Amino acid sequence: MIKFISIIPAFILLLYLNIGCENQHTNNQINQYKAPDLVIGIMVDQMRPEYIYRYWDKYGDDGFKRLVQEGFVFEDTHFGYMPTFTGPGHASVYTGTTPAVHGIIGNNWYVHEEGRYTYVTEDPSYQTVGSGTDAGEMSPRWMLSSTISDELRLQSNMRSRVVGISLKDRGSILPAGHTGDAYWFDYETGDIITSTYYYDELPEWVEEFNDRNLVDEYLSEPWETLLPIEEYTESIEDDNPYEGTFQGQERPVFPHDLPALRDENGPGLVASTPFGDELLMELALAAIDGESLGQNEFTDLLAISFSSTDHVGHQFGPASIEVQDTYLRLDRQIARLLNRLDEEFGKENVLVFLTSDHGAGHVPAYLQDMGIPAGIFPEDEVEDAIREFLMNQYGEDLLKSFSNKQIFLDRERITQLDTSLKKVQEDVALFILTIDGIAGSLSAYSLHFGQFTEGIGRKVQRGYNQKRSGDVMTWLEPQWMPWAPTGTTHGSPYSYDTRAPMIWYGWDISPGSSTETVYISDIASTLAVFLNTAYPNGNTGSPMNHLMD
Repeated sequence: MIKFISIIPAFILLLYLNIGCENQHTNNQINQYKAPDLVIGIMVDQMRPEYIYRYWDKYGDDGFKRLVQEGFVFEDTHFGYMPTFTGPGHASVYTGTTPAVHGIIGNNWYVHEEGRYTYVTEDPSYQTVGSGTDAGEMSPRWMLSSTISDELRLQSNMRSRVVGISLKDRGSILPAGHTGDAYWFDYETGDIITSTYYYDELPEWVEEFNDRNLVDEYLSEPWETLLPIEEYTESIEDDNPYEGTFQGQERPVFPHDLPALRDENGPGLVASTPFGDELLMELALAAIDGESLGQNEFTDLLAISFSSTDHVGHQFGPASIEVQDTYLRLDRQIARLLNRLDEEFGKENVLVFLTSDHGAGHVPAYLQDMGIPAGIFPEDEVEDAIREFLMNQYGEDLLKSFSNKQIFLDRERITQLDTSLKKVQEDVALFILTIDGIAGSLSAYSLHFGQFTEGIGRKVQRGYNQKRSGDVMTWLEPQWMPWAPTGTTHGSPYSYDTRAPMIWYGWDISPGSSTETVYISDIASTLAVFLNTAYPNGNTGSPMNHLMD
């Protein structure tokens, strides 16, 4: 009897521990399927990944540094396709695939069937909401795949809120997908607008935002450097021959007299200054409040695309003080956002990722003066040369368009001639290689029926859409650009355009880093795993969650 009594407490203890384990197991299962309250997708247009480290000593502690030190950094992130432009970049991040599938092959392209050019988000069947211009005649109709934004909405039976914002229409529309809301900047009026694709009138919170007249405030004072200009030792001298000027400006130097320049450049001038990014951050904070983002039963998503970094980069180039000043100021805006998320949600309830839509090369003239190979590609002259070749070879001008480094042929006329489309494509692909600055070419026939597993050929194939792309795809030598002698651009298959930053922060993210090669198109499926949703329907990327464990 004494022995039996002594066993009872031990049995009860074991039973209690077992129930506790079962409860813990149940809780773990519940936690496993919980999702963050809010996802913030940050895209920084034209951001080269080294900007994080190049300006590190000048950043504050609460912006980029906090993301790096408290988040997970992928150091070897690539786009994996060509061409690297804003439209394809945003679509690839949110659809989880490349132009070959989602169909966004550029910011604009030639439409074979219609014999005209289209803009990536143009849609004249809708009207502008928020201004009297045509800047709102837009929709995501050209994007063939769903986005992770769409899948989040479908998962919640349309109860998750999705909002895309940017100065650029394509920077907001493509991330918002087919079912979210999008708002962007009207460069002509200075207002935030949308399209009747989304609403017949602006929501009250957007109207209130426009009533603040922030553009007037930002353009009321000169653009001075944030720090004393002599401290910008990471950049070249301010007065140099490699930078473009604002209209009405004699030299591209600080201070940039924005009040004096406004009359000639209009309210859109703010987009080519760091204050365009500040305007967008104000809009982001207003959207969180106005849409009650993160306050619902289901996960919400806010896609923010900073565009001023691209405008400033194009005009002044990566080595400029203007670009550095833009990033130092953006660092402060990132800090504002992170602090706001802490206050309202707690870091552990918000998932943030930061990346870019493409990079940019250095100004060719600058590299040439440094003794590094580079060049300017005369597109108009090359187009004339292609037409002359076709006339000599076939007796007719069979060229419809030479754009985005793609050659579009007159297929209808070629079928009437005693030749084949394949032959004309291959003849032109060989001819274009005789032109200075052209590094390579591939015919549509070879891309249709071949399979490229590495190198530039693989990038070209992933950027080639069989129905929309041209008859011959070409690419230039490294650091050759179809651009003016000042400023820079992008679009190439080389690392300065195709390598991007990628940082994950917040929800279930432990600090760390990886040099594993990953791709921009892996972001959507990674989000899908975090959010327990389906992958976007055209997804070809792979989730990276295991690399962050």
